[in-house]
Amino acid sequence: MKTTLYYFTGTGNSLKVAKDISRNLGDSECVSIPKALEQNEKIEAPEVVGIVCPKYYFGLPEIVLQFIDKVNLDKTKYIFTVVTFAKGLPGGALSQMKKALALKSKRLSSGFYVRMVDNFILWTWDVTSEKKHGALHKNAEIKAGKIAEIVAERGNKIDKSLMEHIGPVLFNYKGFLKEVNAGDTDFYSTEKCNSCGLCAKVCSVKNIKMADGKPEWLGLTCQRCLACLHLCPQKCVQFGEQTKKRSRYVNPFIKISELINGA
Repeated sequence: MKTTLYYFTGTGNSLKVAKDISRNLGDSECVSIPKALEQNEKIEAPEVVGIVCPKYYFGLPEIVLQFIDKVNLDKTKYIFTVVTFAKGLPGGALSQMKKALALKSKRLSSGFYVRMVDNFILWTWDVTSEKKHGALHKNAEIKAGKIAEIVAERGNKIDKSLMEHIGPVLFNYKGFLKEVNAGDTDFYSTEKCNSCGLCAKVCSVKNIKMADGKPEWLGLTCQRCLACLHLCPQKCVQFGEQTKKRSRYVNPFIKISELINGA
């Protein structure tokens, strides 16, 4: 029975996990959530569905909620979710997924949290120290293998989190959802910009256009995934002042072409 893993990713972490699970499962495919949403017709999901995405403000990315609302799950019998996260404890994403699926009379069969390298540099911290990258990538691959085993057996397992209910409240998840699409006003490019246009290409929600050789953020569909910032070859895309001295990160096992075109 074929499995479809729908994924949303900024710098490749969630795509890497989706690909690892897919490889271990066999007879499966990875489908970009933004590209699926570009379809005019209704998205018809198969019998076995996985949703893989990062944790944002201790909850689900806004675009994942869009996807769940649009996808037709009438034929789906088994649904699992994998949420990648970095600093601190995983949050309320799995609880949110349960509620979103319940609105469509569906049940979350299994849900998992996978720790990855941190790429969220808009607050007070930097990218995870490079010394820790190797262990994080290895452990994530191991967990992806275990997840694939559970899914193959149609198991029912949901990871627990101490922050499942209070995390989204503490980090103002509702405010994030309300403001995220138009919350790109602090993005800009410096004089180092060489007009390569990669930032616009890697924006999976088409929220960046090139005008006179410089990127413009449109304030329409931003997800704050930071792909434009992390993948800029010149490191000239910034968010306010806080990112100027911080590192950049792209999952080393994912090609830029996969981030642009899908896996």
